[in-house]
Amino acid sequence: MLVKLRDRVQETVLAHHPFDLVGWDGFCYPWAFSIHDFMPVVGKVHLPPPVHLTFTAPGLVVCSFVPRLFDFHPEAVPIPYAHSNVDSDEILYYVEGNFMSRRGIETESLTLHPMGYPHGPQPGLIEKSLGAKETGELAVMVDTFAPLRVGRDALAADDPAYPLSWLEGA
Repeated sequence: MLVKLRDRVQETVLAHHPFDLVGWDGFCYPWAFSIHDFMPVVGKVHLPPPVHLTFTAPGLVVCSFVPRLFDFHPEAVPIPYAHSNVDSDEILYYVEGNFMSRRGIETESLTLHPMGYPHGPQPGLIEKSLGAKETGELAVMVDTFAPLRVGRDALAADDPAYPLSWLEGA
């Protein structure tokens, strides 16, 4: 492995491949990464999405939401709060599990929350989350720092009933 520091290059020879490990928290990642190997960060109160950050690239970040214990403060609200992404478009791919902040989501669904668009838990789900101990959801989120354009094929797959899932009692 060659490492450049300032104007010099240093060669390091390792006895094993640097990706042959569990729990690596550095900046070099393998070329393939199973979401099942992502180790979640758990906090006393709800932690914002950057704790789920898995990869960064020019113009985007990738976050992994995996089964984890919920916040453990006695008054914690474990469900994500309503928010607007002021600098990114957000795409969520729901792989499997029960998505605590959404109704009307099926396995393999995609949602798009454009930059500045308010989104968060649907009515009644904050109350339902109180006292919950863990989540079994598995999802991947991509935040892009340039606006996305929705293609024809994606428009054809749009679920017109999804926005109605925010209505009380839906």
